[in-house]
Amino acid sequence: MIIKQIYNNNVILSENEAGDEIILVGRGIAFGMTRGSKVVEGRIEKKFELQDDVGKKFKTFVQDVPYKTILVSEEIIDYIKTQSTKRINDSIYVTLTDHIANMIERIKMGIVFDPTLLLNVKSLYKEEYRLGLKVKELLRQKLKIDIDDGEASFIALHIINAELDSNMQQMYEITAVTEEILNLVREDFQIDTENGQCDRFITHCRFFAQRVVNNEYLSTQSGCNLSTYQTFEQTHPQETACIERIAQRIKDRYGYTVSIDEKLYIMIHLIRLTK
Repeated sequence: MIIKQIYNNNVILSENEAGDEIILVGRGIAFGMTRGSKVVEGRIEKKFELQDDVGKKFKTFVQDVPYKTILVSEEIIDYIKTQSTKRINDSIYVTLTDHIANMIERIKMGIVFDPTLLLNVKSLYKEEYRLGLKVKELLRQKLKIDIDDGEASFIALHIINAELDSNMQQMYEITAVTEEILNLVREDFQIDTENGQCDRFITHCRFFAQRVVNNEYLSTQSGCNLSTYQTFEQTHPQETACIERIAQRIKDRYGYTVSIDEKLYIMIHLIRLTK
């Protein structure tokens, strides 16, 4: 392999056998080298083969991130990918590595973000929050710094972000919509947040909220679903009233018209949740 570009003493750009650009990381990997030099294989500690926009973004910021932080972040991301039950988008290599680098600087400067902004993460994204706590502990051990539990919520959001393949602004909006739906449900029903049915309902709400934020609609529009929903209107008036309030709130706040299909799916979850 030949060095195409030197970012710093520990990070270079090269190509693999297929001609795809790869980022190579290793202590002193570029020491005494110039562009066009042959890569010393023994100095390579990690290879990053990231494609498309993720690769471009990673190349842009990786030159300013300490090489140890890159290696620790990559190890953490590998752990997340093996522990998560969902597919993790490669965008996490950019977003979480950047977050970890900034977190280290914040802690050194004594700056702590207010975790109350993310209190709902723990209840809305239980799996990701538990994983965030484990990652926080791994980072504490590897970096030898004190890390507040509040960081677990930020880490969880990056994991969710990579699951949904959205950006952080969208993630905040999705979380806000999800919490708004749950608050409306709580006004009408007593729900047990530790119940498995509640977890499934929250998961559905998250993906519904993503469609609201992205102004996307379900592709299926069935007359049969209209008939089924009308039947539920007669048999479950309290659930219907709650769903119609949710639909109106979503329409008023986000300009999104909730379809019969969406209402029916929420209805099914509500019936299971409240029986």
